Amino acid sequence: MNVKVSDVVDAQGGIVLSRKEAKSPDEYSRVYRRLTLRSLNEDGYVDDAELEYFYATEPLEDALFTQTGDVAVRLSYPLFPVLITTDSQGILVPSQIAILRVKDSTTIIPGYLRLYLAQRSVQERVKEIESGTAQRTVKIGTILDLQIVVPDLKTQKEVVSIDELSRKRERLYRSLIDQERSLTERIIENIIGGTAK
Repeated sequence: MNVKVSDVVDAQGGIVLSRKEAKSPDEYSRVYRRLTLRSLNEDGYVDDAELEYFYATEPLEDALFTQTGDVAVRLSYPLFPVLITTDSQGILVPSQIAILRVKDSTTIIPGYLRLYLAQRSVQERVKEIESGTAQRTVKIGTILDLQIVVPDLKTQKEVVSIDELSRKRERLYRSLIDQERSLTERIIENIIGGTAK
């Protein structure tokens, strides 16, 4: 079945941070972790190392924070859609990022929505639609107007499972490459006698 994204999700933009940001250390009432554009990883996960702290002048409403099952997307190209898990819930969403919340998980599961929006063909379509803008910004309306293919739930779960396994393997490979690089550097340092003076 083909549907518009707006038929299966509720969308919400993030908060304009400057409106609630404490100007000095004495003014803040709460400290929150917040998403950044860099924290939305192209592999579909939130990179905790790229989160930042936000010092707010007052408590912020719950709707401005990520919830398990949300799909966060950058409002710039590329979208880098990310599925919010229990590990990444409760993080403040700034205005450069939108949250898509699935209306009915018996129609589409959040993991499938994330996967579909991450497909190269969908990313290229968004880029084509937004090509007239000087910056690489993307309107929420552009995302909501996209037509997506929604197969039965069994197929969605199978596709998501295959994708998750592939991304897990990719992370392991990257980790092995980093470890190999580190080992090679130590071996070379030992051979040539340590660090440069």
